[in-house]
Amino acid sequence: MNFILTDSYEQMSETAAEFLTEELNRKPSAVFALPTGSTPIGTYRALARLNKEGKVDFSQGNFFNVDEYVGLSRESEQGYYHFLYENLYRHVNVDLEKTHAPDGTAENPEQAAEQYEQMIDGLGGLDAAFLGIGRNGHIGFNEPADSLHYATYCVTLTQSTIEANARFFRNEGEVPKQALTIGMGTILKAKKIILVADGDDKEEAIHRLWEDTSLRTDFPVSFLRLHPDVTIITTIK
Repeated sequence: MNFILTDSYEQMSETAAEFLTEELNRKPSAVFALPTGSTPIGTYRALARLNKEGKVDFSQGNFFNVDEYVGLSRESEQGYYHFLYENLYRHVNVDLEKTHAPDGTAENPEQAAEQYEQMIDGLGGLDAAFLGIGRNGHIGFNEPADSLHYATYCVTLTQSTIEANARFFRNEGEVPKQALTIGMGTILKAKKIILVADGDDKEEAIHRLWEDTSLRTDFPVSFLRLHPDVTIITTIK
């Protein structure tokens, strides 16, 4: 696990964009998992700029949302596919047919999760998983629990995650209580993992990841220690 400490949010974002650009230039048809939230927005802006400068081409890449809320459609302004469209896809030369999110409106969420996993596997698995981290150590929506799921599944969100995401809704009561998320096994099968972390609310999680070498299901990010190629890019000292 390689930690890269940066001096600012902008530097963190530029560094992460460089890593992702390198992967896409190395393999134009690479399969990526992409996160949402406030932290990766700077990285997406940097990628859009690099695309406009002709330094990276998105046209052949395959892009998968790490997660999506149950009950929200691709068009929902609070949905995670919409987030990636607004913050990345509409600013680059991506083929929208190669952009994917779990079907949050499916009548059977577990079946939708299985189909999503099959789509990723059908492309040979993830070449790169780009991730954020929750303040409780969750990755995607793999929440602290007695056990962790291997493949994409439907998860009931913890209260702390609901509270953290309430800022994207009119009030906390509107935040969906469930989501579809790629599992820890799906993440750990990625050839490369790049994680960004910024902000005071992530400080405890990053310090714990740095200092505590144990693997704990109540701290899902700790399982990244099992992966041979993980880069943590952070402003947190």
